[in-house]
Amino acid sequence: MESVETTDMAVVGPSSLLAPIAVWRKNLGQTIAPETASLLARSLRTLVVRVRAQNTTATAIARHLAGHPRVSTVHYPGLATGAKARLVATQMRGHGGMLSFTVDGPGADATAAVDRLQLFSIAPSLGGVESLATQPVTTTHHGLNPQERTRRGITDSMIRLSVGLEDSEDLVADLDQALSKI
Repeated sequence: MESVETTDMAVVGPSSLLAPIAVWRKNLGQTIAPETASLLARSLRTLVVRVRAQNTTATAIARHLAGHPRVSTVHYPGLATGAKARLVATQMRGHGGMLSFTVDGPGADATAAVDRLQLFSIAPSLGGVESLATQPVTTTHHGLNPQERTRRGITDSMIRLSVGLEDSEDLVADLDQALSKI
């Protein structure tokens, strides 16, 4: 008799143990589509190159914004100093493609700057090859009351960037033109 290998699996058990995976199963489905699996496998081959590029570009943007007259704060591990810099050095090889900054002004100024961006798309997603901008107060943290947002350091003037693969000088120029008009 010929042996047949199968990849079919089942997860069974008490509902209390299955509850943590129920949401993942609902959102991701039972199995990945073949086309999606193929694209995922293909994209993983260039992941290291893409992450390195995003790290380099995000660092350039963070350094530029740290000296911008319309920016009061930049949150990026690559700008850490003192004990935080030592912690970053022990935990990270790069500093990531995500950063946030606070516009020196009211939330309306941050909104106006985001609306003027031309290369960054406005979206709450992250980690793609295209650069994205969002205001956490209007997207990811909208459901929190103002006191909780303040406790977490999320202001109306905060802008979050997910840096993609565009040229760093082009992205910096886009941020400059958007910030200069507020």
